[in-house]
Amino acid sequence: MYARMIVRDFRRNRGVTVILVVLMMLSVVLATASAGTLVRLVGASSDLMERADAPHVAQLHVGPFEQEQVDEWVAERPEVVHHQTMTLLGIDGANLFFDGVVQTDNIQQNSLVVPNTERDLLLDLDNEPITAVETGAILLPVIYQVEAGLEVGDPVVITAPDGFVKELTIAGFARDSIMNPAVTSSKRLAVSPVDLAEVAEHTGETEQLIEFWLADPGTQSATFQKAYQDSEMPAAGQMVDSAAFLMFTMIGDGMVAAVVILVAALLLVVGLLCLRFSFLTAAEQDYREIGVLKAIGVPGRGVKRIYLTKYALLAGIATALGLPIGLALTPLLTRNITRYMGSVPSIWNWVAPVLAALAVLTVLVLFVVVLLHRFNKISAVTALSAGSTGRQSRARMRLHRSRAPVQFRLGLMDVVGRAPTYLLLFLVFAVSTFIIIVPISSASTASAPGFINYMGTGQVDLRIDLRHSEPASAEQFVGAVEELEADPEVTEVVPLVTTRNDTVDADGNSVGLYVENGDHTLLPLAYAEGRAPADGTEIALSLLAMNQAGRQVGDTLPVQVGTEVRELAVVGSYQDVTNGGKTAKSVLPTDADDIMWYTVGVELAPEADRGAKVAAYSDQLAPAKVADIEQWRIQTLGPIAQQITVTAVVSAVVALALAALMTALFTRMLLARDAGQIAVQRAVGADDQGLRRQYLSRVLLVLLLGVLVGTVAANTLGEGLFNLMFEGLFGGFESLGQRTSRIAFAVSPLLTYVLLPAALFAAVALTTGASSRSISDARISTLTTE
Repeated sequence: MYARMIVRDFRRNRGVTVILVVLMMLSVVLATASAGTLVRLVGASSDLMERADAPHVAQLHVGPFEQEQVDEWVAERPEVVHHQTMTLLGIDGANLFFDGVVQTDNIQQNSLVVPNTERDLLLDLDNEPITAVETGAILLPVIYQVEAGLEVGDPVVITAPDGFVKELTIAGFARDSIMNPAVTSSKRLAVSPVDLAEVAEHTGETEQLIEFWLADPGTQSATFQKAYQDSEMPAAGQMVDSAAFLMFTMIGDGMVAAVVILVAALLLVVGLLCLRFSFLTAAEQDYREIGVLKAIGVPGRGVKRIYLTKYALLAGIATALGLPIGLALTPLLTRNITRYMGSVPSIWNWVAPVLAALAVLTVLVLFVVVLLHRFNKISAVTALSAGSTGRQSRARMRLHRSRAPVQFRLGLMDVVGRAPTYLLLFLVFAVSTFIIIVPISSASTASAPGFINYMGTGQVDLRIDLRHSEPASAEQFVGAVEELEADPEVTEVVPLVTTRNDTVDADGNSVGLYVENGDHTLLPLAYAEGRAPADGTEIALSLLAMNQAGRQVGDTLPVQVGTEVRELAVVGSYQDVTNGGKTAKSVLPTDADDIMWYTVGVELAPEADRGAKVAAYSDQLAPAKVADIEQWRIQTLGPIAQQITVTAVVSAVVALALAALMTALFTRMLLARDAGQIAVQRAVGADDQGLRRQYLSRVLLVLLLGVLVGTVAANTLGEGLFNLMFEGLFGGFESLGQRTSRIAFAVSPLLTYVLLPAALFAAVALTTGASSRSISDARISTLTTE
């Protein structure tokens, strides 16, 4: 009997059933795909680090170097289980050509290396170790295959000022566990020892990568780094640990996974709301039948079993259909992961998506179980006498005295009078708007020129970087500044010197901090709070550094300056996603022993040609690295922005489909509820077109309200979620909720407030028109006379 009743219900409401299954299926698809993406990301990044045996701590050093000094120091450090030094030969972009294209505009520091044979291995595209390169060949980082379109067999040419020319052939591409993504500013190009020695005789800057492996990196890394920095060891460069390597590796695809998970969660909420609406509508239609079943002695749990079986079956069908689609979608979302890190065969690649799909199924079924408690309040006498739930809100608006079109007035009266009924549709439209705007705004923000303000630098035209490698570096820096100031096409020059100074964290432990010193009132960046430091008694901290120090604007921070400790007033905070996100700005003395690198911000006259200036300064100011600030931003965050853009487009399509499906479901159920009213109106002369306009006005009015609320929520709550994602990616779980990211959405008004709502309105209007065609079937003769 139960089976026949369920089958009959399916046949009676085919359209509603199909739409409900599709909505639940979309929830399963995105939950499955997000779980698959996340588990592949974690697995691939961990596998890359493990296969390559990445170092736990690495120190870059430019300048005089003695290996014996490192060996003697390590011999007194029992926590170090292994150490090694790799020599890197940095090639200036003006002397490096990929397939005939000069790399002047490439912001990466490309260095030739001989691949290691034991630890910190470069891996091929099968994730197998690369331990040797043939003479005359070169292996490029995989980023140049993905982003630049280079192929095996393309030439790489290295030149020198003395006329030396060396041509190498690309023999393959390598994955690098510590320098893989675009956000790392250095890349290793593998060559043979013979070729490296030949090139080093004519050009290049030698740099040492000193690497350490610890017995227990989780507990020993911070202490070891502090001990190294406090010693007289080679440290003319940045020090990075394995946590930073893993963060750099996961950041781009991690943001994509976060966006998909957010959309999947919102879609599940919408699915539950739709399920509730479908359930309540079906219960209202079957109110009398429920009373009959109870009257003839069918127990309450038997009635509940009918509905539980029905909706559990629908959820099961949705899960069975959504799981394979989600599994098929996962490779598309993880394509970038596969190209940069490879794929890792693992049972979890299948188990995690299946568990996610089963979790959605469980939530759907449990939700139905909760809804079934409503049946406990239904008595046979009440159901048989009333025939329906009878819960209707009374409209308080009046039809007369209004000059608006009649059908619009009727629609408005119905929305006001049955506000609880339309609340579901309103929430769906608001969530759909949220799902559309947040990913699109995230992509627009990461792609916007103004994002440079969140990279620790002000709005400049050119950025010039010079590493402090020897005493001559200071002279080169001064000479570069003088040359820039003498150029009539340069309107502003801001020289800055970055030093590493010791300070303390919130627990009182000593930590190193990169401090950028200079006049920060020229071409200032955007401060989240406070202002730029004016002299050597003040300091501004990046938000992550502020959190690490446990300080706020107005507090003081002890900073080691030379041989003394100064209590500096914290006068400002700013966003910075570079150098691990923990930086500071001040006007401290710059002792040569503490200098890490030099930076010059340049503002050009409006008529100046940026490209020509970059090319000219690259030759004149070598070995300084010159970059158009926009190119610098694009090359650093461009790949991440592209991934978010693809995800945003997919999210927008899903949201439009969601809004259309929900509109169809709601319109069909509303017409089923109002069948009697429609039949009466048609009988007294109302035309079908007018009735359709009435229902269209109802839906569009609710849509308008939903779009307004969804837009406001996207620009407030959505912006908060976007910053929460950045907090987790750059600062780890301990930074969540600490306001270490305060990025404001860069919204495109035309796209956000015109084109996207217009697309939503078009989808909803077309769906409403198609779904309201059944109005023509409503007749007085079909009504049941009570």
